[in-house]
This record gives sequence, C-alpha cells and structure tokens, in this order.
Amino acid sequence: MRHLSLLTALAALVAAPALAQDDWPSEPITFVVPYSPGGGFDEYARAVAPEMERILGTEVVIENIPGAGGQRGASTVYRADPDGYTIGIWNVPGLTVPQLMGQSSGYDLTDVTWIGNLATSRYALAVQPDSGYESLEDLCSMGEPFKHSDTGPASTSSVTARIAMSLIDCPIQNITGYKGSTDTIIGLMRGEVDATIKPIASLYNYAESGDVKMLMTLEDERSLPDVPTSTELGYEDFANFTLRRIVGGPPGIPAEIQQRLSDALIEAANSEAVQEWSESSNRPLDPVGYEEASAEMTELMDFYTQYKDVLAE
Repeated sequence: MRHLSLLTALAALVAAPALAQDDWPSEPITFVVPYSPGGGFDEYARAVAPEMERILGTEVVIENIPGAGGQRGASTVYRADPDGYTIGIWNVPGLTVPQLMGQSSGYDLTDVTWIGNLATSRYALAVQPDSGYESLEDLCSMGEPFKHSDTGPASTSSVTARIAMSLIDCPIQNITGYKGSTDTIIGLMRGEVDATIKPIASLYNYAESGDVKMLMTLEDERSLPDVPTSTELGYEDFANFTLRRIVGGPPGIPAEIQQRLSDALIEAANSEAVQEWSESSNRPLDPVGYEEASAEMTELMDFYTQYKDVLAE
C-alpha cells in the first residue's frame, strides 16, 4: 500500500509541470524594458504588448527598470522564475559588453531563453544643423576628440561609435549619463555634444523637423534618399554595426512555453495594428522567431569578441 502511495506521489510530481504548461498563461506576463519610458525599446515593447495580450488571452504589463545601461533590467529578467511570466527586451550588442569584458552583469547571455527578434535597426550619424560639420571628416579633424552623447559605455550606440571610430582612427569622447536615446538627441540639440550615433528611426522625426541633421547612415544601401550611406562614403565596415531589439526570458523556460511566447510575439509584430504603428512611426520591423534569434545571438557574440580591446579602453 505504501509502495502504491509512493508511485502515486511520483506520478503526480512528473505530471505537475505538464499540467502547469497546459494551464499557461493563467496570470499576467511582465514585459521588462531596461530603460526609462519614451525611448525606442519602450516604444517597441508597448506596440506589441496589446496584441500579445489578445493572442495569449492574458494581460501583458510593461515594467520599466532603468539603470546601469540596461543591466539592471536585464538582470531582473535573468533572475526571474522560468515560468514564462517574465520576459524582457534586450539591447544587443550593448548588453554583450559587460559579459565580453568579464564584468559582473547579473546575467549570462548564453543561458537566456531567447523568444524572438523584433527588429534589426540601422544607425545614422547626426549633428546640429548649424554646427558647420558637413562630413565625418570634419568631426575627425577637429584637433581634439569629438564629443558623442550616450547613455553609458555598455549602450549599443556607444559600442558602435567606439568601434567604428577606432577603425578609422577618429578620436571620440563619449559623454555618458543620459537616461535614454531621446535624451542623448536632446543633448545634441542643446549643444552639449558635437554629434551622436543613434538608430535612424530615433533620429528621423528630429531630422524632419530640422532639429538635427543626419550626415550619413551606417548602411550599404540608402534607406533615406537624401542621406548618403557609410559605404558610399568609403566606410564599408560601418554597415556591420546594427541594433537588435531582441526579446528573451530567464534560463530554463520550458520549450512549449518558449514556442508559444515566440509565436505570439511574431503574430503580434505582424498584426495590422502593429504594422500600422511601424509605418506611421518609422519604426521598422523584421521579426524572427526564437530559433533564428538564438542563432543570431551566437553570431553576434563571436563578432564583437574580436573588438574586446577597443571596448576595454
């Protein structure tokens, strides 16, 4: 009788995870944005969250956890229970830097449960319209490092700026401490810095209103008809630097829940409402699922490892 009771208890333990997954989701999902409200990562998360709610049948709550260049929010996601109820949007390659440098970041990107990549964004170099700078050469020949606005040394645009400028021996001084990409652009508008490298989508409206001027985009082919690409200007390597808005959760999320989250994210990104938002806000989308996102992360870690010396400076 005791033997039978033991078998029954073991069977219940084995069946419990399966039952839990069958019931998932049965409570709200927290979607962490590791920056203050109003920036690009926040906008992407808020765009897809309502559609994910509709698809999954449960509330998806945005929680902004800024600090340490995104590391505070990232580590919060990483330490969460692997039950699928906490996910976050990750800034890549920015959040790769602490790990590449062997710093204590509170997360390990090789263990994150990747869910999908919402967008791969391209960068542009912008200055004040009346700055007198007409080219990257103008900035590089100032006689002193040009000042570049950023949130912190681990931010993606900081990584891009430092590595890209090192490739052409252009001196740069990274002015950090801004709360988000919007603040870095406002810092440029105020004249606190000489230039900033930010996603094209983040700069677009400011350029349209005449508040900033884009000198070039870091692309192979033009996405803006009146702005030359870095490749056209002879900086072919610059097009390798991109920003990934990738969604992931803590290590150990069950495969079935990972699949459902990935499917919901992709369906949300491809929904009519989110596609309309993308077009009207000039925030491009090219969503991919968890398998491709996981492969991309492996490739990106390998790519940025070769620039460890630059990032350590």
